[in-house]
Amino acid sequence: MDVREIIGEIQIPDVLAFLPELVVLITAFTLFTLDLILSPGRKRVFLPAISGIGYVLALMSLTISAGRRGDTFYGTFTNDSLGTLMKTFEIVVTLTVLAFSQRYFSLKKSFYGEFYYILAFTLLGAMILVSSYNLIIVYVSLELVSVGFYILTALMRGSFVSKEGAFKYLILGGLSIALASYGAVFMYIYAGSIDLREILTYRGEDVHYLILGLILFLIGFAIKIGAVPFHFWLPDAYQGAPTPVTALMASVGKIAFFVPVVRIMPLIEERFSFAWMVTLGVIAAVTMVYGNLVALVQKDIKRLLAYSSIAHSGYMLAAVAVTETIGMKAVIYFLVVYAIMGAGSFLVVALLERAEGWNNGTYEFAGMRFNLPYVALAFMVYMFALLGVPPTVGFVGKALVFMALSFDRLWWLAFVMILSTAISTGYYVRLVVLMFMKEREKEVRIPDRGFFEVLSLLFLTVMTIGLAVVPGVVWSLVGVSAENLFER
Repeated sequence: MDVREIIGEIQIPDVLAFLPELVVLITAFTLFTLDLILSPGRKRVFLPAISGIGYVLALMSLTISAGRRGDTFYGTFTNDSLGTLMKTFEIVVTLTVLAFSQRYFSLKKSFYGEFYYILAFTLLGAMILVSSYNLIIVYVSLELVSVGFYILTALMRGSFVSKEGAFKYLILGGLSIALASYGAVFMYIYAGSIDLREILTYRGEDVHYLILGLILFLIGFAIKIGAVPFHFWLPDAYQGAPTPVTALMASVGKIAFFVPVVRIMPLIEERFSFAWMVTLGVIAAVTMVYGNLVALVQKDIKRLLAYSSIAHSGYMLAAVAVTETIGMKAVIYFLVVYAIMGAGSFLVVALLERAEGWNNGTYEFAGMRFNLPYVALAFMVYMFALLGVPPTVGFVGKALVFMALSFDRLWWLAFVMILSTAISTGYYVRLVVLMFMKEREKEVRIPDRGFFEVLSLLFLTVMTIGLAVVPGVVWSLVGVSAENLFER
């Protein structure tokens, strides 16, 4: 065969479509190298700065990759509007988390240079995970995100709670990846392909392999997103992890682990739609109710927000149960807005942990408006957003989920959603009452507040309200993403 014919058969990858991931990868290796050669004092300055520059460049490069739609790297990487939207918010939220890292870890005497390049590799895995249908790439990127979170969770020096949470996360996280891998094997046996699009559109005779594969694959991701009854690792991991890391897991992690399930939605055939709807609907209902009920009795603010995160996984799963375009639009929008309000609520806690004598007890929020009025105001906005009070993005997100359920006549699930939201009023409103209607229990002072920390909280707070006042900013992008997937 002529050399030119061989070259013609070789598909040259479109590197520009992979440019944001490439920038983050280069940033990660740069941080790894600098961690080896810099002195401890210089690491505290250069590592956060290089990280921030790298993530900003990755964010800017999304405008270039957005014009290079389609599959590349032999079909293993898919650059579409959904991936671009999710990667945008993954990077933005990571930047806000980064703003809190240096001061937080220095105060906790747990500053490690490794944090910065592990964070970059974790972000890289999350970006690839939302941009692939290939089972091997999904597995590798899932491992990259998971291993990063295991290490980051255990990063608190001298904290048994941190190590315990990381160990539980490691055990159940390893189980989830094993189950997802077994599911991938059965799906490959069924269709002889490792591309989810080909697998779920293949008309094979022995459909039992496909059903078993899908069940195992979905259970693996259900563990990752903290759906009941696969949630046991989540409260301990969220409580034990450094709080900026918890914010990252609750936002970027939620996006990364949900999107592969979202990509399956348009591929569910008519013969599986009823089973899909009932199965995910029941899991969603149990997750919503359980998460909110257990959150009611929590005295630790991080565990309370952890169970709130479980409940919100239920709301998103309720939208996933609707195998129509409106369901996908609802879950994509909810993922984006929860990343904002979830990260904001945990970052407020990260700021408060720097106060002397702070123990993350809910009672410590009493009278916060006297000591830290701007922190109390920001936290109130996040609590109302998580509850779903207008005019916040949480209200728009829950309204869209309710509309999707109504569209598919899932009235029973819509009723459960309303009931669970009513239950959540008990702990969200209680925190607001403590901050604004109670006398202060203790003096809370936060020393040495950084400019970028205040700017990040202000940005997330404005976004929490602004995207609800002008919902079309995100909704137009969400609509394009969902419609493109269903058309395909």
